[in-house]
Amino acid sequence: MNIKNQGPAFYCNVLAAILGIAGVILTIVSSTMTVDNALPNITVLAVAGIIGVILVAVAAYLPNRRGNSDLISAAAVLGAIALYMYTLGGAAIQRVMLIAGLFSYNANNTAGWNIFYVSVAAWVCLLVGIVFLIIGSFTKSVKETA
Repeated sequence: MNIKNQGPAFYCNVLAAILGIAGVILTIVSSTMTVDNALPNITVLAVAGIIGVILVAVAAYLPNRRGNSDLISAAAVLGAIALYMYTLGGAAIQRVMLIAGLFSYNANNTAGWNIFYVSVAAWVCLLVGIVFLIIGSFTKSVKETA
């Protein structure tokens, strides 16, 4: 794998993998900040996010061996988008009541606000990772050599 032959999709995939790792770590951190606000399905969310990162790595690696028109890489990108979105949505659904309380009757809950900020950071990382995956899917992974 020659770094000079990599196209824009490779770099988008690398950024998406880094953002996915950050999103999964921040999701785990938001779940472990307090016992009262732990995500009940954190194991499933973490495993889904990690599998998504692995699929992004597959999507970055395979075009070097199989070319730009590889169906397995395309499927890996679609699977990674689905798993990133599952992680984002699963964590967001569990945080709805916390967020509703913070913005209505429980505005002085500093632990809740800290969990909210970390959760939003995780969601932004995952969402930007999804955007990079979408952008990368419309570009070449490997430069064409003559």
